Amino acid sequence: MRKERSKDTLNKISNLMLAVGLICLVVPAGLWLNAKYYQWNEAKKWQPIARVSADSDRSASVAVKDGDDNIGGSTDGSATAGDIADLVADGPAATGKSIGFIVIPKLDLNLSIIEGETWTNLAKSPARVSKTAQIGAIGTSLISGHRTMFSAPFRDLDRLDISDRVFVYTEQALFVYTVIGIKRVKPDDWSDIESGVERRLVLSTCDPVYSAAKRLLVIARLSNAQKLDDAK
Repeated sequence: MRKERSKDTLNKISNLMLAVGLICLVVPAGLWLNAKYYQWNEAKKWQPIARVSADSDRSASVAVKDGDDNIGGSTDGSATAGDIADLVADGPAATGKSIGFIVIPKLDLNLSIIEGETWTNLAKSPARVSKTAQIGAIGTSLISGHRTMFSAPFRDLDRLDISDRVFVYTEQALFVYTVIGIKRVKPDDWSDIESGVERRLVLSTCDPVYSAAKRLLVIARLSNAQKLDDAK
């Protein structure tokens, strides 16, 4: 009788461990598929206006001068962009809304940007940290993304170097940023996300891989901007 009870207990423990193991496999796979589907679906909306190829310089036809909010006409006869302020979103979008599309040719990265750094949002996409500047605005726009969890959108962020370019499309414009610095800081160090007169973009993720001991920051400065005729 005792042997039967012991055997029954062992069977229950084995079944429980099997169930836990399946959950550990299924849940991450489900979250990965959800993130991939979200990005695939959003890419269909954004790619029609993301026309700049990885080896094209057409996006650089309108230059932003240091300390000058005005940008002139392009050299290829396209429409002028006007004042940069007119290209920036009027205010923050609703949390969870797709507000942009980031293209990093060096990493072969093409991803939607979502508004608000909630757990749910970051499970699907890189997210704009809501208390930072709007994309293209004066100050620093912070976009954070996972490096190992879910679809790990920023896994290869450490491959970027000084002078690499980051293209960010919004409904209003294409903003081209040039990498000017790469840092590894403590998670609570916000000194590089400070306000200022420059229009900057900071991409942030955990560092090293499989650890949250530090944050990897890729710091970029706005170098070009172009008004988009085909709004999403």
